[in-house]
Amino acid sequence: MGEQQVRLVLLAGGQGRRMWPLSHARRAKQLLPLLPGTNGEQESLLKRLWRQLGNVGLHQDTFIAISRHQTEALRNEIPASLNVIQEPVAAGINPAVALVASYLHTVAAIPLHEIIAVVPADLYVEDEEWFETLKELPEQLRKHQLSRVLTSDSSGIIAFQLKSVISALTEEGLPLAYEQLFRHYEELQGKLESVVSRLLEGSPTFRMPELPFHRINSWNSLAVLSENASIYNDSAVPVIMMGQSDIIVAVSSAGILIANRKEAIPDDRLRKLSEEEQKPLVPGYEAGQWGNAVVLSCTSGDDGQQSITRKLEMIEGECLSYAFYMKRKKIWTLLTGVGELIRNEKRSILKAGDVVEILPGERHTLLARSGICLLEAHIGPALTEDDRIVLADHWEEVRTLMSS
Repeated sequence: MGEQQVRLVLLAGGQGRRMWPLSHARRAKQLLPLLPGTNGEQESLLKRLWRQLGNVGLHQDTFIAISRHQTEALRNEIPASLNVIQEPVAAGINPAVALVASYLHTVAAIPLHEIIAVVPADLYVEDEEWFETLKELPEQLRKHQLSRVLTSDSSGIIAFQLKSVISALTEEGLPLAYEQLFRHYEELQGKLESVVSRLLEGSPTFRMPELPFHRINSWNSLAVLSENASIYNDSAVPVIMMGQSDIIVAVSSAGILIANRKEAIPDDRLRKLSEEEQKPLVPGYEAGQWGNAVVLSCTSGDDGQQSITRKLEMIEGECLSYAFYMKRKKIWTLLTGVGELIRNEKRSILKAGDVVEILPGERHTLLARSGICLLEAHIGPALTEDDRIVLADHWEEVRTLMSS
């Protein structure tokens, strides 16, 4: 890599609150398939951005910073080998910059003199030549003897010499090791916010090309890209709209949004609805390398018990994460296909019509020997993400655990 190469970090985290009911904690807005792709399929903002960066030769040494809960969805969205920086929680841009700098310095071993450009993953750029300007950042900073710059438009891009952020963390006595900062991220996020905001305050600005771009961070900002009525459906039922125009319809198991695309949708109301949705955490649609899942029903009983029923479609040769739950039980009903069940390191074969009850504490996964469709019921007092402990994400890791 030449001396003038810029390192890119795409900020792809987020709490999934601004595009309710489709976005949620495990599938933030930049992972939603909202845009028309090159082959007629729908693609996400992040996938489009990744494709454009590849077209201008910027894939090399590009990192993606994303919430740990969204990592699997990211790898399903972009199957290529990625440099992923996991965030324990979404804490905002400034703490994320500190965490990114820590990872690049102590894990990726990026030299301190190199230039890092942090780019929001919700950028929609019409002309990909716009990104060519990012290649000029290292030379511009060195030419003007600058350690950091902000863009003068609303693109939200931040560029800095890695040394500047690492030095600021050191002066404040904050951890530099990524693993240590990751573990204490929530308790330190106030200090990280303060340190990075002071560092960036009054920074010089860098002018990007005056070409069309948008920040797609809400339903209203998405509406400017389309002229007609639009339907975004994550549910298991078809939705048909007839005789309507200038309407946005978004459907998932969490709710239904119907809005005039020309009128502002209040963010505070969507955030409130999304916050309520997190208890329990119910992704209406979820995807991974193993396939996809759609929520069919959610119930709560007077005794405090909750239940979530999902339909899973698994790809042949793929497996679910090897995990266990602390408080809930899970019931699988295989509808089609053949799978290999691993439960507490013991193997068995499941066929269509088989029903399996998995109790709290039982380590389990399912390998699809063929394409599989199954119903999955979660039953317990607290159906939140914190109840799930993941031991391995890939089949080779499962085999290693079983042989140890």
